[in-house]
Amino acid sequence: MRILIFICSLFLSRHHSPENKTKIDVPIYPNIADTSKYVILKLNSIPGYIFDNSYKPAELSEGDITTIEKLIDKSVQKYNKRAKKYLLIKNLSGYYKQFIIVTNATGEKEVWANCFCDVFPQNFSWKKKILSVFDGGSCFFQLKINLTTKRIYDFSVNGVA
Repeated sequence: MRILIFICSLFLSRHHSPENKTKIDVPIYPNIADTSKYVILKLNSIPGYIFDNSYKPAELSEGDITTIEKLIDKSVQKYNKRAKKYLLIKNLSGYYKQFIIVTNATGEKEVWANCFCDVFPQNFSWKKKILSVFDGGSCFFQLKINLTTKRIYDFSVNGVA
């Protein structure tokens, strides 16, 4: 399974046309949390299917990371209650996370979280590019969070090959 993911990642990372490459400045928030397990990517670095053009880039406050982590944990607990045993999300503290922070049309702050249990291939810069793989099961899940309303939506776990 990991070999398939590795091959897909290599293929996807090497088959982007030059006009689609976007320089991504990764903001670091050293006073918020340990950034070895998460990164905040800019809105302009993501595909349009995650957030459309009505969303604008936003910043995080110190309390936002704590809120995001609590809401991710809550959504995983809810998911695990109904998931099949082989699709359970285990050891959430070990997951890496990519965040995109935006403001929606009504001024509410939202987050897209891309969560994955391992960083591979090792030469893939998960702190600069969105990690996108096919399958992988519960090692990969994504969700959106409205930080203003504390609403979780679009929670999805990758399928199993």
